[in-house]
Amino acid sequence: MKPDDEGPPVTTRSAHYSVAAALRGAFDVLKPRGVIVQVGLGGDISLPINVIVAKEFDLRGAFRFHEEFAVAVELLNKGLIDVKPLISGIFPYQDSVKAFQTAGDRSKSMKVLVSFD
Repeated sequence: MKPDDEGPPVTTRSAHYSVAAALRGAFDVLKPRGVIVQVGLGGDISLPINVIVAKEFDLRGAFRFHEEFAVAVELLNKGLIDVKPLISGIFPYQDSVKAFQTAGDRSKSMKVLVSFD
């Protein structure tokens, strides 16, 4: 995939152990003039301002416990939003190492789930 030609117009990043790494991944695959939504707190990080400006990204923040989060969960529970195209793989917890390796390779994955069934 050529990041400047293809890729999602919007991406979300949830706060977790490595916000900086997640944002770098978003900057690599997001279309020019795309929107990045940082959900939740993640601490202070350095941002590649040259990339943000050159690709004209819109960087937004959303606190995860605000009322919109409940609306999003409700829409997901009702099946009104299809997230299946965003899921690159579902791994049983016994294959957690493989799941994290897959999730770490942004050329092969977007979102990876670990199942505890």
